[in-house]
Amino acid sequence: MEPIRLTLAIILTFSSWSFSQEWTRFRGPNGTGIGKIKGLPGEISAMDYHWAVKTDGEGHSSPVLWGNKIFITQVNDGTEKGSERKVLCFEATNGNLLWEWTDPLESHNLHKFNNFASSTPTVDQDRVYLVWGSGTHTQAVALSHSGGLVWRKEWPGFTSDHGQGSSPILVDGVLVFHTDSKDDYKSYVIGLNPESGEVVWEVERITPASDKKHFTAYNTPVTVKSGAINTVVALQSNDGWKGINPVDGSIVWQAPGGYSFRSVGSVASANGYLFASFGSGGAGKQGTTLKVGDGDAEVLYSLGIKDGLGYVPSPLIYNGLLFLWADGGVLTCRDLATGEQKFRERIGGNFFSSPVIGDGKIICGSLDGELITVAASDKFQILGRSRLESGMHATPAIANECLYFRTGTHIICVCGKK
Repeated sequence: MEPIRLTLAIILTFSSWSFSQEWTRFRGPNGTGIGKIKGLPGEISAMDYHWAVKTDGEGHSSPVLWGNKIFITQVNDGTEKGSERKVLCFEATNGNLLWEWTDPLESHNLHKFNNFASSTPTVDQDRVYLVWGSGTHTQAVALSHSGGLVWRKEWPGFTSDHGQGSSPILVDGVLVFHTDSKDDYKSYVIGLNPESGEVVWEVERITPASDKKHFTAYNTPVTVKSGAINTVVALQSNDGWKGINPVDGSIVWQAPGGYSFRSVGSVASANGYLFASFGSGGAGKQGTTLKVGDGDAEVLYSLGIKDGLGYVPSPLIYNGLLFLWADGGVLTCRDLATGEQKFRERIGGNFFSSPVIGDGKIICGSLDGELITVAASDKFQILGRSRLESGMHATPAIANECLYFRTGTHIICVCGKK
């Protein structure tokens, strides 16, 4: 893999960068999708790329960053599908490949739009962590920042309708993830010691015997404050919402489940508010907004199939507004507290990537290879449409005052203009 050197690339003095380690998991800080960048152009061309690296495999996982290192996972081309995958580490300043770690895997059931490198890693100052499916097992793996295996753990019984989707997070010194077995009608949220991989706690998510189907959960957990406790939000359609103390696994608050569809897009969390959507067949069909207090959770309002919900793309909360980017290219803005609609407008395209916000702009990439930028306000305004070399499944990252995004063929860095 050789970086594409662009003679007209943005000229930056990288020694002046202040690496903020702010995009360490799927959708960045607490999964908000909000990053710090200034001077991001509304329209982006190859002239704006600081660097671009062509990848030799496929993957839907999003980039994560720690300091001057950017990590992705991929499944290699040229091998039998599902036979092996890699973790790749690049220099964030120039795109140079630092190392790669290859791991064999056993194939398992996948949706036709999914692949074996869809779960996004999480990273801290010591290690990068992976959680993915292999055969009928869930695997958790820790690697050093130099690409060495630190530990590996397995849990049998992983089965899913569509393969792996959820990504791990780190909360209060605990590595948290969830795993499902549709065949056994059970799900678990698991907390591990990140140094050793030893189990700290397990919480089972119950599918009532009366439910005809166990819905696998593909969302990635977030956190919300409940009193003084920073609780992990675990959500599964049958079992509903749980607020889990990440230190000991105790349940701090709960809200009902009984949803009729899967949770795929991740939960949005801000200032005690939570929003999640549920859907099927490429459309969001149910949505709920909660307000979490001191040991309780109140349902504020619910939304339905006619309300512009996303299914795969995750929602955004920003400045008291709720943004819903639907799979079919419709953007809806609502007042977060009341659900009042501010606008609903058609953008066009088809989307699996989740939108992010930087420099007051909402950015999302389509399966058709278009990067679209919209004003993050209650007034609809498209700020730019940019043509990419190929389509996007992965969600962009924002760190070091730069936007990092992954297409089907490249990882690309665009920095803010100062």
